[in-house]
Amino acid sequence: MAEGGVPLQIQRTKEDDLTARAIGMDVAGVLRYQISVLDREDRLESGTGNWKNDFRSDATERGLAARESVLRTMQIASNPECFSILEALHESENLSTGQLVETTGLGRLPLQERVGDLISAGLASKVPEADQVLITSGGHAVMELINRAIAVTTRELARTE
Repeated sequence: MAEGGVPLQIQRTKEDDLTARAIGMDVAGVLRYQISVLDREDRLESGTGNWKNDFRSDATERGLAARESVLRTMQIASNPECFSILEALHESENLSTGQLVETTGLGRLPLQERVGDLISAGLASKVPEADQVLITSGGHAVMELINRAIAVTTRELARTE
């Protein structure tokens, strides 16, 4: 792990900081999967087979998709139930469903729904055959960002007269 808990394999680029890169890479992974599903449907169902090429050539559409997906990811991370799961995973890397039920106080069904939300946002992954939920690099980055913001807020509140 690098400084701030962000994995070392995420390389800093001129235009990205490590937190933004970790979140963006995981969100992009989710979008790539969705693009492949839509492309398959477009080619096999009633589509033209051109959707993927049209999407790739439309910078505005790609930008809007990226914006909406990142905003959705941040919205999911800020859901109190999802946040409690992320917080537990951030501390432990991976936990079983039973451990998450115990840690978060959520029932199994609500827990599964929130884990599904975290997975769809690129913040967690699941290994069903091992009954393990894992946090992604993006999940760690979101938690580090939130924890740093909380630290700043706490420090500034101490200065309030």
